Amino acid sequence: MRKTHTFVKTLISSVLLISAGEASAAAFQLAEISTVGLGRAYSGDAANAENAAVVATNPALMSLFNRPEISIGAIYIDPKVDIKGKIGPFDASHKDIAPNAIAPNFYAVYPINDKFALGSGVNVNYGLATDFDKDYNAGFFGGKTHLKTINFNVSGSYRVLDNLTFGLGVNAIYADAQIERHKGLVELSYYKKAQTLQQMAQATNDPATRAIMAKEALMTKNAADALSTLPKSTVLRRLEGKKWGLGWNAGLVYEFNKNNRVGLAYHSQVNIKFNGQYSDELPAGLSQVNQAGSLTLPLPAYLEFSGYHKMTDKFAVHYSVKQTFWSKFKELKAVGNTNNVLFQKTEKFKDSLKIALGATYDVNEVLTLRTGIAYDESAANDHKTISIPDTDRTWYSIGATYKVTPNLDVDLAYAYVKGQKNTFKEEGIPFSSTAKVNIYGLNVNYRF
Repeated sequence: MRKTHTFVKTLISSVLLISAGEASAAAFQLAEISTVGLGRAYSGDAANAENAAVVATNPALMSLFNRPEISIGAIYIDPKVDIKGKIGPFDASHKDIAPNAIAPNFYAVYPINDKFALGSGVNVNYGLATDFDKDYNAGFFGGKTHLKTINFNVSGSYRVLDNLTFGLGVNAIYADAQIERHKGLVELSYYKKAQTLQQMAQATNDPATRAIMAKEALMTKNAADALSTLPKSTVLRRLEGKKWGLGWNAGLVYEFNKNNRVGLAYHSQVNIKFNGQYSDELPAGLSQVNQAGSLTLPLPAYLEFSGYHKMTDKFAVHYSVKQTFWSKFKELKAVGNTNNVLFQKTEKFKDSLKIALGATYDVNEVLTLRTGIAYDESAANDHKTISIPDTDRTWYSIGATYKVTPNLDVDLAYAYVKGQKNTFKEEGIPFSSTAKVNIYGLNVNYRF
C-alpha cells in the first residue's frame, strides 16, 4: 500500500506540473488605463496629451500642460469567453469563464514652471481572471486563476530643449494572486495509460520487460482507482500570495511644431516574488504541498512609439506601435520553504506587437469625438490553455469628451474587442475557444 501511495503521489505531481503553472500561460497585460485612450483604441498613447492620464503612458507629455489637472474614472470590462472540449466521452465545455471586472484610475499633473512638471497616478496595469465550476470535468486544467495588480506611479518631466522633453517615473506595484485547480476527471488519463502499458506488456517477448510493464500498469490503475474515489471538486493545488514590486518608466517627446510630435515610452519589467501558502485538499498520504513557498512572476517590459499629427484645426490622426517583451518570461517555478521544488514549468512566450491607428475630431468648442482600431498579438504562441485562452485580437473603439465648463470635462468611450477562434490541445485533449469583450469607460477631468 505504501508503494501505491508513493506512485499515486508521483502521478499527481506530474499533473500539477502541467496545471499549476497556468496562471500565466498567456498575456495578462491590461491596456485599459484611461477612458480617453480607450476611445481611440490606445493609438498615439505615447504622443497624445489630452488629459492627466499621460502619467500612465509617457511622463514626458506632462511638459505640454500649463495648469494643474486631475483625472479620475474607471473602465468596465465585460468579457465573453467560451470553451468547448471533450475528455473521452465526457463533456469539457464551459461558458463565460472570465468574470466582469472594473479597472479604476486616478491621475494628477502639476506643472512647476515652463520646464519642469510633476505627476502621480494609480491604475491597474496587469490582471487576469478566469473561473471554472469546481466540479468541471477538466478542473485539473482550469479552476480559479486570479491576478490583480495596482500600480502607484510618481513621475517628473523636464524640457531639455524647446522641442525635446524627457520624463522619468517610479512604479510601486501591489500584486495579489490566487491559483486553484480541481481534480475533475483526471483519473481517466491514468486508466488510459494503464491500458496502454498492459497492451505493451502483452506484446513483448521478454519475460523481464513484460513483468516490469505489467507491474507499472497495475500501479497506474491503482492510482486511478484512488483518484476516482475523490470528488471532482477536490483541490489539487491552491496557491495564494500578495507582494509589492518596484519598477520604472521613462519617455521622450519630440515636437516638430505645435501640431506634430512623436513620443517614445519605456516601462521596465517588474519581478513580483510571491511568498504565500501552497496547499491542497488531498487525503493523508497523497497530500503534496501544505507548506509555505515562493514564486517569482515577471511582469514584462514594453516599448511604445507613437505619433500625433493635427491635420486641420479640427482633425488629428495618431498611431502607435507597441512591443511587449514576453519572451523574458522563461518559466514558472515554485520553491518550498526547504528549497524543494513544488513545481516547475517551462514557458515559451513570444514578444507581442500591438499596432493602433486612430483619429480625433473637434466638433465644436465643447465636444470632441475620437475613434480607433488596433491589432493586438497574442503572447501565448503555441502554448494556449483553457485557463487563459489568449488569442490575437482586433479592437474597434469610439469615444467622446464633453466640456461641462471650461475647467471640467467628461470622457466616455466604448470598445469592442474580437478575438480569433482558438483550436488547440492541452496535454493531448482537444479544445476550442471563442472570445469577445465589451469595454466601457468613464472619466472626469478637472483643471485648476
